[in-house]
Amino acid sequence: MPALLKLFIISFLFLFPLTTSAQVTQPSVEDFFKNPTFSSLQLSPDGKYLAVLSPINDRKNIVILETEGLKNAKPVTKFDEQDISGFTWANDNEIVFTLDSDGNEAFSLYKINVHAKKGKVVELIGSKVGASGIRSAAIVHMLPNDPDHIIVQYNGRNIKAPDLYKLPLNSRWDRKRDRNYKMELIAKNPGDYQVWLLDHDGEVRGAMSIDGLQGKFYYKAKGKKEFSILREYEVTSENIQPLAFDFDNKSLFVASNIGRDTYAVYKYDPDNNKLGELVLSVPEIDVSSLGFSIKRKKLIAISYINEYPEVTYFDEETAHMMASLEKAFVNKKVSITSQSKDEKLNIVYAGSDTDPGQYYLFDKVKNTLKSLVAPMPWLDTTLLSEMKPIKFQSRDGLTLRGYLTLPKNSDGKKVPLIVNPHGGPFGIRDSWGFNPEAQFFASRGYATVQVNFRGSGGYGRKFEQAGYGGKWGAEMQNDITDTVKHLINNGTVDPEKVCIYGASYGGYATMAGLTFTPELYKCGINYVGVTDIELLFDSLPKHWEPQREVMKKQIGDPEDKELMKRMSPLHHVDKIVAPVMIVQGAKDPRVVKKHATKLREALKDRGIELSDDEWIMKENEGHGFAKQENKIELYTKMEKFLAKYLQ
Repeated sequence: MPALLKLFIISFLFLFPLTTSAQVTQPSVEDFFKNPTFSSLQLSPDGKYLAVLSPINDRKNIVILETEGLKNAKPVTKFDEQDISGFTWANDNEIVFTLDSDGNEAFSLYKINVHAKKGKVVELIGSKVGASGIRSAAIVHMLPNDPDHIIVQYNGRNIKAPDLYKLPLNSRWDRKRDRNYKMELIAKNPGDYQVWLLDHDGEVRGAMSIDGLQGKFYYKAKGKKEFSILREYEVTSENIQPLAFDFDNKSLFVASNIGRDTYAVYKYDPDNNKLGELVLSVPEIDVSSLGFSIKRKKLIAISYINEYPEVTYFDEETAHMMASLEKAFVNKKVSITSQSKDEKLNIVYAGSDTDPGQYYLFDKVKNTLKSLVAPMPWLDTTLLSEMKPIKFQSRDGLTLRGYLTLPKNSDGKKVPLIVNPHGGPFGIRDSWGFNPEAQFFASRGYATVQVNFRGSGGYGRKFEQAGYGGKWGAEMQNDITDTVKHLINNGTVDPEKVCIYGASYGGYATMAGLTFTPELYKCGINYVGVTDIELLFDSLPKHWEPQREVMKKQIGDPEDKELMKRMSPLHHVDKIVAPVMIVQGAKDPRVVKKHATKLREALKDRGIELSDDEWIMKENEGHGFAKQENKIELYTKMEKFLAKYLQ
């Protein structure tokens, strides 16, 4: 492949005209948080059509157009209450999708024939929320060689244990009887399987179970009916995680940290229970994300996150192709997000920390690259700020890594700071790339720091487990405190202008910061955050119950009342001196709204009344806001709140 690509720029704006206005030096709230004009581009298997999510009726809906000439754009869904949260081509005519569920995380599966004159949305599997728990469906295997079926998991029979079904696309859900009569049960869960493993043919070949802290890896050879136990292990100890079958449908690719701290990718022989060839390891970093060529039946790449997203290629053709693409996009990260079945047509995404990106169509045969669309074309990228990796030592000598985004044209001295701890917290990490929140804050003159505190994922078992066992509000919070002090001590941050904001565990860390280190912060924004850890355990979604013992080991035993009280910010409201903003979705199944209402009541008992700008409870949202109007309201009020206390 020639090193230089021929680049053809094709205007796509005639399909969806955009209004223009005079350029302003400061993007609006809407500029950062309204729905992208185009997102989730996917080619049909034959490559003849392109499907995208695009705002129609102020909701994300599916639009298709012909790939050749990028013409005849047609909306195929027109939802006006919910966004489409995800979709995939099931075959050349039908798309299967899910809706945002209004926050309750009960996902139904739908399909639509995109070429029918009057395409109708058909519900394939219905979800349900009730006293017994959340019943929800998810795609497990698309069966690319069987265009009439897909394989799904559904926990309709047992909330805690999803079964596997072969689902005909020419079927529908009977809402009166809560069933699809054409669904074929292909793997009945005995009660403790949490993860299924299928081979490339869609045959069920393995499962991972959990009982308390004990896990088991079940396996069966091709064509066999009964599982045998391949491995037994303690779930927080060294382990092997099956990732995918190789194309012989015999050997496996696995991630393993046996005899090492970080996960590396190995070949594995399940018939002999033997760990084989080391495929890839990276010092101090976990690796586990595989990329395959289905057409050529081979592993082509493994991606991972170090300071920046990185990829190691195992296929010369792919390596040459990506090298050529990267030369066309200097200082951008380039990835293939969708392919036709023959892999000739490819959707290329190129973006960076200061660019929300652009999509292109790459024809591998013609060696041409055509500009398609940008998700956020209204953003002036010259106004955006760099996200830079940082690294320093915690008070007890642990190496901490994270990212700092400074306001554009800042000298990096004595700037106001927003501390933004991530959610999770275990196994999750912040990474480099375009972040609309950090860019929004930077545009308003605030620096943002995101630290991967102990307990975060991606840095090995020791680092993650350094956050286990009663470390919430203690060592984990110390890492966040040490981050702020590091930036103060090196002169970057004004110690009188620091606010903390986070969602989920980040919301917990916000309240822990305001209660355990009140002298550090001038304000705090708690977004769907845990305030009472005992309540977190008492209100676990029923389908999370198999993880209870693991969570107890990670967080702490809820029977230890003193520990629960020590860690829970709700019991330390008397220490709060900074203003607080509380944001909550009423249908949140993970961090139920009682976390927010109990905190509000406790503040009221102290004589602290929250204004309408400091209390946001949305009835149609869950664990984070999905609807455009709610996001815009949230960040508009957040902008006002921060300006009041940091400027």
